[in-house]
Amino acid sequence: MAEWTIEKALLANFASSSEAYRQTDELRIKLGFAARAPIARMAIGRSLGETTMPPKTPDMQGKPIKGDTLFGVDEHSLWMALIVANFRDLFPKLPITLPNLQDMVARHWHRGVGLLISDWEEAGGYSKFVEILITRRATLSEDIPDFEGAPERGSGEGWAGPEAVAKAVRVDLGKEENTDTSFVWTVNGVGYSPHIAVMGQAGSGKTRTMIDAIKQVHAQTGAPVLLLDMGKGDLAENADLVRALDARVLQVPRDPLPLDMFHGSSRSETEASDVVLGFRDSLSKVMQSRPGAVQLEHIREALKPLFARNERISLEDVRHTLKDHYEDGGVRVDSVISAINDLTERMIFSPELSPAAFFSKSWIIIFAHARDTVKNLAAYMLLDSLNGYMKRLDEAPQDQHGHRAIRMVLSVDEARHLLASRHKALSDNIRLHRSKGLVVCLASQSPDDYDGAGDDYLENIGLPVCFKTNAASTTVLQNMFRGKISFSGLGTGVCMTIKDGRPIRVKAF
Repeated sequence: MAEWTIEKALLANFASSSEAYRQTDELRIKLGFAARAPIARMAIGRSLGETTMPPKTPDMQGKPIKGDTLFGVDEHSLWMALIVANFRDLFPKLPITLPNLQDMVARHWHRGVGLLISDWEEAGGYSKFVEILITRRATLSEDIPDFEGAPERGSGEGWAGPEAVAKAVRVDLGKEENTDTSFVWTVNGVGYSPHIAVMGQAGSGKTRTMIDAIKQVHAQTGAPVLLLDMGKGDLAENADLVRALDARVLQVPRDPLPLDMFHGSSRSETEASDVVLGFRDSLSKVMQSRPGAVQLEHIREALKPLFARNERISLEDVRHTLKDHYEDGGVRVDSVISAINDLTERMIFSPELSPAAFFSKSWIIIFAHARDTVKNLAAYMLLDSLNGYMKRLDEAPQDQHGHRAIRMVLSVDEARHLLASRHKALSDNIRLHRSKGLVVCLASQSPDDYDGAGDDYLENIGLPVCFKTNAASTTVLQNMFRGKISFSGLGTGVCMTIKDGRPIRVKAF
């Protein structure tokens, strides 16, 4: 059995020689790239096209690149298949291990970038260099061999495949305290919401329970999971979770989110208006002082033409358009311009994937190191994009018993601030899209987080789960658990939930 997995390769670092690093950076500058990864990929591909064995690198002192960055979001399985196949051809008696694959990448990177430098020198300039690459490009086979650990490759254009089949999906929460029988909840049962709210003070096990629930749903359906870690960022280190969800981990603001968040705005005037208003609402919520009516109108007037006429719009495009609008109109710089300047100091989004492609994959997005304004805007815009994507889907199919297919899971750890924001997109995703196959799972420290958040959230929670907490909001507790209950005395691993309309205790772990 191969001693490696796609997940390990994506999370691993890949490096080459110090000379390869120097030449990669040299070629990056010549070609006008911002990052080294595209040049490194080009070098590896150039070397893979050679028929001889790449030599051992003289050293391994070059700066590393993480696997998911080096091989890209959509093509990592393709690259690993090519490298594994090449390794098998060159070293048929050696085991396929991660260190051996890292060595193979280092060899090809080292040789390939040297070949590219020679191509550049032969070309004498950019245009001729491109021509040489086209005529001398690596002749790689289009038949990618199967290998252990490679996921199935889909079209990336929305929901497809057997995972969309309607069937009952069940979550085992633990053992009922009184009967010692398993408490099993049908997520997509008939007559109630599929959404889950897990609450409990720090260290109570709420995140553990949320993770276990979404892993069970994913294992039964294959549905992609969008997991937002709004807390300390611990989920980035959970290798078992990453592997179970087949997810890519992104850490904001270090990693731009590869989502075209304004996708489809140019389809019509109505679409452009809707996207402008959604972005304006998100921007307003992260500004230190709420914009007034005149400022809101400036945002609408400036951005509607941009969204109506263009595609793959970045936040930098938004900033330039707003600044031009202010300058052309003789409007003084105000809090709107200051806010968008702050938000574009780092690239938050990179408009690479359509919502259909982005939301067909699993992501764990970490916000622990992001400023509050960046964290909140990124989360709001993700929710906006998901809301728009879900609105365009047909209703998810149902089986003969009424169980609706689960297409996607949205999960938020430490959801307090999102709940408090009362953002329309979060409300819409919870309230409107269960018929589209969306399941929402929220984890927060207390039922108090739902106090004042609006009836949309509470009325659309199908399974409330509460661990030990000193929550003060008796109204919220009574609404969720249909009676006066104290949660302060719950023991370790014990939670309260609802069964047949009555609260029961469950030993979750």
